[in-house]
Amino acid sequence: MNSYWIDEQQKKILKLDCDPKKEEARVYWVQVCATEGGGFIHARGCDVVSVQEKAEEILRLTAEPAHEEDYITALKDYFAADKKVREQFIKTFKL
Repeated sequence: MNSYWIDEQQKKILKLDCDPKKEEARVYWVQVCATEGGGFIHARGCDVVSVQEKAEEILRLTAEPAHEEDYITALKDYFAADKKVREQFIKTFKL
């Protein structure tokens, strides 16, 4: 069972992935945003929570429900930013 969440404070879109066969939950997240100094953040990751109910409780307290479409859009933005950073790195260091 997957559910999707948005944490406006941290500017993250999250995907809660619970495996009914395991007690743990995986919280995948994507963060793409501009910073006040003119830079940007593009990051993604996964946090493992050993108790599914605890992961759900944390998300209910810190985030708002979202849709799969929001998560997919954030992933597209992440990969677009990542591609630009990679291309600039290759150009700068003549790789």
